[in-house]
Amino acid sequence: MRKEKKDCEITADNAKISGLDFAEYYAKHLRKNPKELAVYKKHVVKKYNETGDAELLLESLKIIAMAEKKITSMAKQAKVERSSVYKMLSKSANPSFSNVLVFAYSLGLNFKITSA
Repeated sequence: MRKEKKDCEITADNAKISGLDFAEYYAKHLRKNPKELAVYKKHVVKKYNETGDAELLLESLKIIAMAEKKITSMAKQAKVERSSVYKMLSKSANPSFSNVLVFAYSLGLNFKITSA
């Protein structure tokens, strides 16, 4: 008899229990699960293409960057301080388009522009 794989319970409540915010908690989970990280990256691109939700994109880039431990390298590529990357990837941020492209590219994500 084959056991069914249980879904991972990643919730804001779990994050609070561990003392991390949700982004940190989920990034830590993804760091331990590279296959799930790859699926998450594809999902982020798909969702952004469907919705155009910039806040969701920024939060997702932050999670991916923390999971891959690339905040410092992103800061160097964008020529900004490390703390500025966190600010630019927060929900209330409005980073320049060029910085978003640098961040996405450094995480292995590419944007394609097509006519509607």
